[in-house]
Amino acid sequence: MTPPDRHQNPENPTPENPKPEATPNSNAWRDTALGADRAVRSGVDRVRPYAHQAWQRVVPLLQRLWAAVLPFLRRVRGSAAGRKVEEAVGPWAERAAARFRSASRGGHRREQHPRLRAMQAGAGLAVLGVLGVAVLSVSTGTHDDVRATAHIDGMPAAGGNPGPQQFGPFGFDEAPDDGGSTEDEEAPEEPPGPVPGPPAKGIDVSNHNGSVDWKQVAADGQNFAFVLATDGTDFTSPKYAEQYHGAKAAGLLAAPYHFARPDESAEAQADRLLAVADHQQDGKSLPPVLDLEVDPSGGGCYGLSVPAMHRWTDAFTEKIKSATGTDPIIYANPSFWNECMGGTDSYSDHPLWLASYGVDEPSVPQGFRDWNFWQYTEDGSVPGVSGDVDQNHFQGSVGDLMKLADG
Repeated sequence: MTPPDRHQNPENPTPENPKPEATPNSNAWRDTALGADRAVRSGVDRVRPYAHQAWQRVVPLLQRLWAAVLPFLRRVRGSAAGRKVEEAVGPWAERAAARFRSASRGGHRREQHPRLRAMQAGAGLAVLGVLGVAVLSVSTGTHDDVRATAHIDGMPAAGGNPGPQQFGPFGFDEAPDDGGSTEDEEAPEEPPGPVPGPPAKGIDVSNHNGSVDWKQVAADGQNFAFVLATDGTDFTSPKYAEQYHGAKAAGLLAAPYHFARPDESAEAQADRLLAVADHQQDGKSLPPVLDLEVDPSGGGCYGLSVPAMHRWTDAFTEKIKSATGTDPIIYANPSFWNECMGGTDSYSDHPLWLASYGVDEPSVPQGFRDWNFWQYTEDGSVPGVSGDVDQNHFQGSVGDLMKLADG
């Protein structure tokens, strides 16, 4: 038995959706256009994970900036100069806010992503705040009021608790002016945060990819590799040992993955993976992976009910954890998880490797809080690997990834 072809859209892995084939009568201009389209899509696939990671890092900074500026703006608003400005620009600001809310809800324009709307609102509010301080300085002819209000409350430390919140006219949180002070309140203790650094990225390979030049892969900036080890009860990738140990020797973190066949013994498949994987507590080994996909022979859930799928998955994962001391990573796509696993949250403590192509941000399946790894393309190009290769993004830095390996 050979492993299934991993180069298929995980959201539509059935034979009912084949890729269109080129006909002998294709025109040269059409071939050129298709080539250009693929090049553009490849570029977007490369940029998308970094844009997502950048936004994830920007949001907390914007929240802290707003929390720091808010007390100052409240004091300015309460000053004599602030009241004058409010009387002058208040009606205009209210009309602008009303137009913004109307445009956001209206059906005459394409719906924007909520993060884009928040970013636009924040930019608009920041501009109004700067203009307000400038108008205060000019209209009063003195900076005394501004200086006085600025010194009433020091700016809160980053990550401090600004107190109760409510939504203001621009969609950002606006603290009510209750006249109280939160300077003496202690912020709740937060758990250790992420390790700073650029986002980690990696590839996954199988025997289909043949021999890999891992030094070139590492030089390209790849940080980790998932390597097919076993499939079902009777297949071992002939390239596993070469690929797995080659990746680790080149400095990448690596994990073996097993293509599950839930219509065969879970215990026998777990034993086969453990016998082949050579998993070690060496700081370079990520947890083994349970690859759950639709039946490659005909689609569907291998003829099993949702409870039967749960029992099979329990038996496999418990045996892996007993042998390695760690929960295996679970690979799935949203449609499989919701249909075959019933959207269960029984495995929410397992790291999730999510397959989702052609989207700016993947939809997390029911039962999981978030994804840890995101397989975002099947058509990647990485030096050292012949042909197309699956590419992945880890939601965190290399330091965060190393913590998972150490776990």
